[in-house]
Amino acid sequence: PSSYRLGVAAAPLHELYPPPLTAALRDGMRAFAASFPGFDGQAALLHGVETRTSAPVQVSRDHETCEALGLRGLFPAGEGAGYAGGIVSAAVDGIRVAEALLPVLVGGIAAARASGAPSGAAQEEVGQR
Repeated sequence: PSSYRLGVAAAPLHELYPPPLTAALRDGMRAFAASFPGFDGQAALLHGVETRTSAPVQVSRDHETCEALGLRGLFPAGEGAGYAGGIVSAAVDGIRVAEALLPVLVGGIAAARASGAPSGAAQEEVGQR
């Protein structure tokens, strides 16, 4: 059984992959199982290969502010926006964009508070940026 909502089908992956890849997967699973007993047990599932591709497009953004060029208030980030090629680089890019966005958010909230607007207006001000 799997939690993957579309279901899975068993396949002899050792017949699909080249022998060096099969050997590397076996060795890696055994090494990992040495640290995490049961990882390679009878109920374990190895789901197919993840591709190493990235978005075929890139949403243009300002180098300093990370804001999309031509679309104010949009801060494209990560793999889907064309700025990463995997989970680690997507996380790093997300941190970079968050750091660039933080002054915008803080500035919008501070401006709304300084104007004497009710507390809910601060979020509305940020949403308009």
